Amino acid sequence: MAYLDNIVALSPDHLWKFDGDLVDVVGSNNGTGTSIDYSGITLCEDATTNSVRMNNTADRISVATSPNIDQVLSQKTVCGWFQVTEIQLPPKNIYREGANGNGQFNIVLWAGNKVMLDVVNGTNVNQVFSDNIFKVNRTYHITAVFSGSAFNNEVALYIDGVKQSISVPSNGEPNYASLPLRTAANWGLPTGTSQVGDGNVQLNACVSAYHNFWATFSGSDLTPTQIREELFEKGAKDGVTISNQSGLDAIANSVRPDEPLNIRVADNGGDLTLTADNITHDPLASIHIQWMGTGTLTYVNTNGSNASIFSTPNGGTVTIVNPAVLTISPLVANTEVRVYDAGTMTELGGIEDSGTSFSVSIQSSSVDVVVHNVGYEYIRVDSIDMTSGNVDLPVSQIFDRNYENP
Repeated sequence: MAYLDNIVALSPDHLWKFDGDLVDVVGSNNGTGTSIDYSGITLCEDATTNSVRMNNTADRISVATSPNIDQVLSQKTVCGWFQVTEIQLPPKNIYREGANGNGQFNIVLWAGNKVMLDVVNGTNVNQVFSDNIFKVNRTYHITAVFSGSAFNNEVALYIDGVKQSISVPSNGEPNYASLPLRTAANWGLPTGTSQVGDGNVQLNACVSAYHNFWATFSGSDLTPTQIREELFEKGAKDGVTISNQSGLDAIANSVRPDEPLNIRVADNGGDLTLTADNITHDPLASIHIQWMGTGTLTYVNTNGSNASIFSTPNGGTVTIVNPAVLTISPLVANTEVRVYDAGTMTELGGIEDSGTSFSVSIQSSSVDVVVHNVGYEYIRVDSIDMTSGNVDLPVSQIFDRNYENP
């Protein structure tokens, strides 16, 4: 399913692709642009050629007043893709409903390129801040949520589908039923002065800012899973797409950058196993591996590789394998040891004549072990879990009193 269709399936009230025009593709509230233009940069999947670009502080997109945008609402969500290409002089407006007065719903780029969601109802002020700064030339997905006291009773900000933790008040609860009336929505330069918190400030547009696929919802709360998987993961553009081991080998010994999605693995029609060689991921990258298949992707981290965050937009399964050392001891000298991939006869390691212990590096999630020595009872241990790190397997070889050596 196309990304646009995934958003539409969540029943937005309005959706602007900002891909060469300002048309509301699900409602009838088309935008009006002031000094904006369209770039050759696309920020998300299904954006074909463009995003809206704001080049100076006076640029603006505005939409007319609407019952499910700026009127009294007990549930509201606004989301979209956003990028800036330079550090901003704060405060800058990303999205805003409200002027000086009673009601505000603002997404503001604040000091140090941090994003703030600011929701005001009279003297009641809720603010939520992004955990990290917005880096230049890095695309982010923003989701801003108000849910009144009869529902989830929260004001929340999600960045790339992750709920942010810094809020005032700290519990994030508005403790009132509905957002009051607000003025019509703007991206960029507001149509008047703005109230942020309990004070009036002069907001203007971000300089060199890009927007794609913004939507508004009312009447129900989106779940955290829908925000992460449907709105963010299915719309994230990849840094690189591969389809097989040779494609992954081409980026061996690399550090994947801070971006929405590092590596997309194409569907091969079945199961797939890939082994990463010294491929590490920036700590702030939002998705390390996205598997487009419906089968199972087994992804083996070796030589320092550290993939751990994965996405499965088509319902497949990802198993991350971090090689671990299996140590078997104590052993009687000259013991035969064999280690098999669990449930198979595929040998992963072994020795004919051991010392008093045996160790082997394992790249499988589960193994079976056989220990055999003439004159001692046969030992078999099945389905040893190797996914949590190194494993020490103690064995006790018992003398076989029924054995006779001819």
